Amino acid sequence: DAKANIDFAARHGLQYILFDWKWYGNAFSFDADATKVAIPDFDLPAIIRYARDKGIGVWLYVNQQALLAQSDTLFQTYRDWGVKGVKFGFVQVGSHRWTTWIEKAIRQAADAHIMVNIHDDWRPTGEQRTWPNLLTAEGIRGNEEMPDATHNTVLPFTRFLAGAADYTFCYYSPRIRTTHAHQLALAAIYYSPLQTLYWYDRPADSHDEPELEFWDRIPTTWDETRVLQGSPGQFITTARRHGDQWFVGTITNTDSRKLKVALDFLAPGKQYLATIYADDPAAPTRTKVGLRTVRVDAKTVLEAPLAASGGQAIWLRPAQ
Repeated sequence: DAKANIDFAARHGLQYILFDWKWYGNAFSFDADATKVAIPDFDLPAIIRYARDKGIGVWLYVNQQALLAQSDTLFQTYRDWGVKGVKFGFVQVGSHRWTTWIEKAIRQAADAHIMVNIHDDWRPTGEQRTWPNLLTAEGIRGNEEMPDATHNTVLPFTRFLAGAADYTFCYYSPRIRTTHAHQLALAAIYYSPLQTLYWYDRPADSHDEPELEFWDRIPTTWDETRVLQGSPGQFITTARRHGDQWFVGTITNTDSRKLKVALDFLAPGKQYLATIYADDPAAPTRTKVGLRTVRVDAKTVLEAPLAASGGQAIWLRPAQ
């Protein structure tokens, strides 16, 4: 139910929801019209209005076929509808023909004040320097493919060096191959101005577990980034600052390990509250993530005992 997803997004501080492929029919067909809804009883204008009243923007998925056939007018139509962004699907890459085409489509979206997220095999090569409406891209084996924890520890040293990536995080899917604390921590480790959360999840899957506050509060733009420790394919700890708050993520591969997280990046002489979200078999929730809050400063070194495929997330803010 679209309204249930919008209500969930509003409750958890998300900015947008996405209606993915097939909302306008067979996305692989040139006969499909990406200006017409193919789902029965799906009143898209009313849904966009409902989302706007809740402070939520709507993105639409559009496959390459419809983009190729309709891009000259499509983005202007979506602007008139109140759509905020378009996720390009299954684009062709590499050749001069398709490179010039996709840059034209990004420009057409920019002219209509529509944001863009390019998915599937496309790789960033600097286009965001020209077109700021291109917020992110896939070009990554993301969570929809259910990679293991070792894969996740490789990505910060490889794909993310090329630019922002939409990893399509899952949280409640029984198919994820990491712990839930690992999933939480990835939001601080992986950079993207637009990041899809709760992929494959439904509002009914959630019991508003307390650890979700980490995702509720985490921003997508940063004033400072520190990679505190790491080794490709082994583990990584990344700390990111937005204003006077820090968000720290630590993950390991499929091996358990004990790490230490030094907080010497904090402002000296100041006290902070650190809420730590870590795997805890004794936690009362089915996600088995425990929370604790401690006072820390720049001299503090926190323990990070990580289960195999596990992780730890930390939210730091000045103590009052």
